Amino acid sequence: MSSLADIPSEARCKQLMYELVTKQKHHECGKRIAWKYGRDYGWCRVCRTKIRPKAATWLRGSNLSYRQLFFLLSAWQQRQSPGSVRMALGVSYPTIQRWYARFREHLPPDGGEMLSGIVAVDEAWFGKQRYGRQTIVIGAIETDTRRLRLQIIPDTEQDSIELFLQTWVTRDSHLITDAHASYNGVEWLGYSREAYNHSAGHFGMSNHIECIWSAMKRHLRKLYGCIPTQHLDSFLREWEARHNQRELFESPLAYLKATVVTD
Repeated sequence: MSSLADIPSEARCKQLMYELVTKQKHHECGKRIAWKYGRDYGWCRVCRTKIRPKAATWLRGSNLSYRQLFFLLSAWQQRQSPGSVRMALGVSYPTIQRWYARFREHLPPDGGEMLSGIVAVDEAWFGKQRYGRQTIVIGAIETDTRRLRLQIIPDTEQDSIELFLQTWVTRDSHLITDAHASYNGVEWLGYSREAYNHSAGHFGMSNHIECIWSAMKRHLRKLYGCIPTQHLDSFLREWEARHNQRELFESPLAYLKATVVTD
């Protein structure tokens, strides 16, 4: 879905949401629900019941139409900038950013599996160095499956890095790192290591994680015009999900099925 024209009609969006929440296409009385344009609810002409699909979900209380919500969700999944979304929907920048944040907030957990095999590890700084408000993020990515783990750490000391590795990377893994001294001694923990000197322009397979930092910062600049550190943890969670739970970003229905449907 790349434009508003690709989104189903308002009535169809309401029906899709109702079917997701109730897991059925018809009302309990056996008759179809009428989804008319201009109404925020469905109507059963037999039992005269009003059905509001959003009422039982975290979307309750939204003033946006169902079609607008589907478009916003699709735009977030495709990493569209707020400017292009504003031109298509006519909603404000704060509204777009608020909904993007809500979509990140309701991402389901991915199970917390550890990485293994060949894993590229590196750290990056987010924020403005000029004002001393940078946040350090360490990341690890499996080079074959592209599964990703990201975490904010207080410093780049050996203890912080080793704690991250022991939490998210199995000990028989082969690490691809830079030449930072904090990685010295990881062999004692059961890892094998291959180091590249980034200062000398040698990157090798560590480019896998370097590309992650580049894409993340580029996307943050597109969203906010800068690289903010506020709520950075939720943005890291989103980026992990884009790698570890790709099915959530295939379509708006795939995301909604995972976040609004309860068994």
